Amino acid sequence: MNAALKNKPDSVGYAFFDVDDTLISVKSMLSFQDFWYERFSEHQAKERYYMDLRQHMHENASWEVLNRLYYQHFAGRRVADVEQCGEAWFTHMEENHPDLFHAVPLAELKRHQDEGREVVFVSGSFPAILKPVARVTSVKHILSTLMEVENECYTGRILTPQTIGAGKAEAIKIFLASVNGVAEHCYAYGDDISDLPMLQSVGKPTVVRGGRGLEQRAQELGWRIISPV
Repeated sequence: MNAALKNKPDSVGYAFFDVDDTLISVKSMLSFQDFWYERFSEHQAKERYYMDLRQHMHENASWEVLNRLYYQHFAGRRVADVEQCGEAWFTHMEENHPDLFHAVPLAELKRHQDEGREVVFVSGSFPAILKPVARVTSVKHILSTLMEVENECYTGRILTPQTIGAGKAEAIKIFLASVNGVAEHCYAYGDDISDLPMLQSVGKPTVVRGGRGLEQRAQELGWRIISPV
């Protein structure tokens, strides 16, 4: 971490953004897998992945369980191939989805940057597809799922903290400790009930409408609620 960032006044704070369905209008992980299987002829692996998805993806699914299950399907993939495919995926999304970014949360992100806050992505997704999103939004910091690597290939296991559910709050705590940040001065944006621990970990939470179960909880807590568009 550079000295300038470490000396940033605490009162400025940081703005933490969930990405999928909060800032962008797609679930990046699922979209990426569709894109991957269109590019690579892995028929048996594709069948296993979609079978797992049908079995475990439902309204009350545990995002933590789904997250770990999802990354198991990366076992054996070359890191370089995934990184290249991540860039190609984002280019494809930009070209084919003019509504890729939610207008209102994107405006909030830019407002925080204009006011001198550092924006930080906090996502259960992974760097190869978050980096292009961060690049076009001038976001320098990403707290995301990190996959274990052996011999330049993914093993299918993820490292800690798992940046979903309570793990998002843990990742934010570690990040703020590294930059002398004060949680009470920070903002956070999320859309899903799994984002609740992240939102509770800062002083200024905002909920984006449309996710599972979070809007009602936000109303009970008196939190700010915004529409995605």
